[in-house]
Amino acid sequence: MIKFFRKIRYDLMNQNKTTRYFKYAIGEIILVVIGILIALQINNWNEGRKNSVSLNNYKNNLIEDLKKDSININRKILEIKNDSTAISNFEKRVSKATKALDTILKIARYEYAYYISIHGDYNSDTYQVLNATGDISLFDSEIINELNALHNLQENALNAQNLTMESYSNNLDNYGRKYPLPFQSNLIVNGTNAATIIWEQISLRDHATEFNALVMSKGDSYRLSLGYLPLVLEKTIDLLAKLKKLK
Repeated sequence: MIKFFRKIRYDLMNQNKTTRYFKYAIGEIILVVIGILIALQINNWNEGRKNSVSLNNYKNNLIEDLKKDSININRKILEIKNDSTAISNFEKRVSKATKALDTILKIARYEYAYYISIHGDYNSDTYQVLNATGDISLFDSEIINELNALHNLQENALNAQNLTMESYSNNLDNYGRKYPLPFQSNLIVNGTNAATIIWEQISLRDHATEFNALVMSKGDSYRLSLGYLPLVLEKTIDLLAKLKKLK
């Protein structure tokens, strides 16, 4: 094609048809510009199509992440509420007991759950990829703001939880140095003869205060979690609904 146009130009110049040559040259320039514009349009269309595919994939991945988070948060809230109810019932029993220290000992030996229910982490892989690649810009500003706000709320919840978890772990460690715990990794497992001997020789007063500190640290952690997790859940569900509406 290029050789064809070049031949036309050459023939016109040889025939001294200057006016026609210039008209032809201008026409050729216009054709080139049109070709460039068409090529740019096709490229833009291809880029737009690729961005649309990427956006849809990211959207679907975010939806899956948020669904998993909402399920996990709901389950964790239920676990925390159930354990909090158990703690509340223990408090009522102790407050009404005529031999409160004996009641505390019974609770500690046979009824108290020494584990603590925490929400470990959130499904944020897709969000991290969006930020690392810059592809978060594929979404509109409202969704971007919602994603960032949810991530910040999740981080605050995790940081607060880690602080209270550390407090509970320290109290549990101190408590476990003196009293048998129902963990399989212990040499002196609660319920064995060795454990029974230890329980029979402890100071009820000292045990009550140390067990109280342990229970209080768990209660503090739960109160903080029940302050944060419902907010995270609400934000998660709201963003999930907005993402599902995206075309």
